Amino acid sequence: MPARSKESLIPPVDRTPPLRRLRRVAGDAGLRTLLGPGLARHPSERPSIYLVAPSGHPNYGDELILRGWLRHLERVQPDADVVVDCHTPGQAAVLHGREHPRVTFVDTLWRICAESEHLDEAEAADFAHRVIHDPGILCRIVSGIEMLARADVIHLVGGGYVNAVWPHHLALLAAASAAVERSGGSLVATGQGLTPVGGGRRLELLRRYVERFDVFDVRDTPSWEVIGDCAGVSLTGDDAWLAIRDDGIYDTDSEASRRKYVFCLQIDLMDGFDGGRGVDGLTSAVSDIVDRWGIDGTDTAFVEGIPGADRVVYDRVVDLLPGAEFVPFTDVWWRGLPARRDQVWVSTRFHPHLVAAAAGARGIALSAGGDYYPVKHRSLVEAGSHWAVAETSTLPDAPADGGFGHETVARLRGEKTALAGRIYPDVPFPVRHVRSARRRFAARSASR
Repeated sequence: MPARSKESLIPPVDRTPPLRRLRRVAGDAGLRTLLGPGLARHPSERPSIYLVAPSGHPNYGDELILRGWLRHLERVQPDADVVVDCHTPGQAAVLHGREHPRVTFVDTLWRICAESEHLDEAEAADFAHRVIHDPGILCRIVSGIEMLARADVIHLVGGGYVNAVWPHHLALLAAASAAVERSGGSLVATGQGLTPVGGGRRLELLRRYVERFDVFDVRDTPSWEVIGDCAGVSLTGDDAWLAIRDDGIYDTDSEASRRKYVFCLQIDLMDGFDGGRGVDGLTSAVSDIVDRWGIDGTDTAFVEGIPGADRVVYDRVVDLLPGAEFVPFTDVWWRGLPARRDQVWVSTRFHPHLVAAAAGARGIALSAGGDYYPVKHRSLVEAGSHWAVAETSTLPDAPADGGFGHETVARLRGEKTALAGRIYPDVPFPVRHVRSARRRFAARSASR
């Protein structure tokens, strides 16, 4: 399906100095009126980029996406002030604190969400909007709200966190849109997975807020089908494609990287697997794979995407696989995913599927029922992964085909990189003030 997007309010091509562009429209007197004489003479404020991410839990996929965007900004906007707003900022700072020279970690938007979690979606969205315009309502985070309301760009980075699984996260969209009402900045979202969407009032609210974004990019067809007719919407796949060729994505030197069979098996969000058997059904599926494929523990590794949650099934089946290697999240994060072309993977998690398949590994994705994980895994199959997707403990034979082809990986990475280029061209000036002034001048002209 072709992508459709509205250009960012940050000019992607015109390199004319911003004050000169305003002067062409408003003249010298108008420029002084709009910007004030001090800023008109000394436009020295750093650009402020505000990233929103479900980071710090930690979760391999969410961290991979955030790291990719921080590295991209380090390349194209090294002098910008970058703020990461996430639910666990302390741990996120440990994982990402060196990825950009001017990065700060806060939890402002996520605290607003937590304060409104007990409300229905419409009330939560209204509360989030009011808090941004009247920060004293949450007086302990006034400073954080003011930082948010000064951002040039507010960017909800990719992931599957704005959907009916976590309905209160709709308040993220409401608060972010209120913040750009104050700042005049750009509002963008990339690589979003919106399913399960929910219906009725929630769907109406979602579409209303999407219309307020300058760019709203999704990662799968079902999400596109819900909002694809809204202005500014595009479909370029998961945000992890931006980072797929970054340093440290793959581990090629460890013992785990030499193993032929690799498993990544979670217990969170897997209750619907095998008709509701959950972790018991998952354990049965893995036991059956070990038996039917004749897997030996000395040629097997297990990797952890979320610490603790991805060790439970391993502990249940390890007696069947003496000599199996277990790779904790910390090793996966700091050394890379131990994936290579001639491996066979079995993964419940989406991003190990994406990254291992991008290396050419063949595999099976085990998915719980419903509209969350199946949509994610099938989006990769639609994009070119040759992995099988199974939702029960009755599994297919070991797949014969590999993952993504080289050309497909290059195309998917190129589309995401092009989107990043539209959002963050190399524009070293205070775009917020220029954009706000442009809008005020247009409003004044229209009222005459």
